[in-house]
Amino acid sequence: MKNRLKRIFALLIVCSMMFSVIACGEKNPVDTQTNTTDTEDDGTAPVVDQHGEFKEVFDRADEIAKLPVWDEVFDDDFKVTEPLKWLTWYEVDKNSPTMATYKAVFGDIDGYEQPVERLNCSYENRYESLNNLVGGGNPPDMFQFEERFFPFGAYEGFYQPVDDIFDFDRPEWDNTRDVMELFSWGGKNYTAITELTNSTANLFYLKSVADGAGLDDPFTVWRNGDWTWEVFEDMVTQFSQTDEKWGIISFYIDEAAILSTGTPILGLKDGLLVNNMYERPVERACELLKNLALGDFRYPYHELSDFKMNYNAFRQGKILFFGDGPWEYNQKFAKFAVTDNWDEDEFRIVPFPRDPDPSVDTHYMRGKQDAMMLVRGSTNKNGFKAWTYSALIAQQDEKMREAGRNRDKKNLGWTDDQLDVLEELRDPERTTLVWDFKNGIGLDIGDLGEFPVERLTKPVIVHGESYAELRTSEEKPIIKRIGEINDAAKKQMEENG
Repeated sequence: MKNRLKRIFALLIVCSMMFSVIACGEKNPVDTQTNTTDTEDDGTAPVVDQHGEFKEVFDRADEIAKLPVWDEVFDDDFKVTEPLKWLTWYEVDKNSPTMATYKAVFGDIDGYEQPVERLNCSYENRYESLNNLVGGGNPPDMFQFEERFFPFGAYEGFYQPVDDIFDFDRPEWDNTRDVMELFSWGGKNYTAITELTNSTANLFYLKSVADGAGLDDPFTVWRNGDWTWEVFEDMVTQFSQTDEKWGIISFYIDEAAILSTGTPILGLKDGLLVNNMYERPVERACELLKNLALGDFRYPYHELSDFKMNYNAFRQGKILFFGDGPWEYNQKFAKFAVTDNWDEDEFRIVPFPRDPDPSVDTHYMRGKQDAMMLVRGSTNKNGFKAWTYSALIAQQDEKMREAGRNRDKKNLGWTDDQLDVLEELRDPERTTLVWDFKNGIGLDIGDLGEFPVERLTKPVIVHGESYAELRTSEEKPIIKRIGEINDAAKKQMEENG
């Protein structure tokens, strides 16, 4: 174990030195460490009245505490005697539905103010911090799940399985059980997923900008079932005819396009990685990416904005679509809605367009999951179970979700129409969530930036290079690592019978 930790530590040092904001990857919705701000003025935060803001959440938590599930899952002598040590790069919300539910059900821990102790790390160096703590014999109890470190985190021994903590056959897990099985590795379950949603495959646009360019309203096109790659390409082509205008800005165009086919570059099935680099859907998606690059339809952030998102160009109507997750509204667009005096229906949301191939029978979007990982060496399994169940039940409770929705409307300015769209985008009747584990095979190969996995597709969308040629030049270390991880998974499955 120590030798493996030393090896990965060396890789982490190299990766942290090379990490760049160009490749923030999957930012957390509450990530405040990543620097993607404009150099220009980005407006003033709206003033909100927070009086009584949390009362609805805590009142509902008191009602949730009376549900029979707690007596069914937890024995009478169940106790949490110490706070969970949570290694994280963002502030812990002391008034979240999870925290409120935890306190209502389990009460205070003797001698401690909060049930969670935050161990601070930076976003850029979070894996190095995790390695230092685990390797130094002082591990945190939990760390946020990210595809960028899975299954590699399990393979390298940073996480421990949770099958002996939770009964995943219980009905509370019905909504996430299938995805947890997808995320199993080596016959073990490492992810107790409490909620599912879509991630960075949202496209934001301003209605006045689309109308001013003479385009059909993308939202209406989507609602009518006609939102496909071809329609999207036609729109960005028409919009970009004028100099200094671009169809889309995003760090994630390549992954959104590939996953819209339903075929990830690297999948997980039956606990083993599946190599899809040569599958035709991936190749077709890369043809779309190449067209966007060669047509100069994607905003060249690598040339014009020092590898940062240009929010002001979007506000000024120079960019049609802004691709990212809902947290961009929380962090940025809520401010702009006030300072720019947007009408209520100005800021609109659609998913990345659907793959038009006849074999694709649903609208695929990149998935996102809420799950905390139990870190190797942690002995606070009671605290981990209590926290996870608090998150699970709070997130499933309709009235608690409504309380959270009311907070978002009051504090951030979300409208009911916008929030309805976000709900619709994770409705299994409308979309199918899909995950790509290409970045989860080791930071020395799969990390964001100048690493083999990213060099498969980033040069396609940035420079219009050939995916087939990039695949030939980059596949060797990727295939080798897939083999190593799968061999370890098979060995573990054999040992576990």
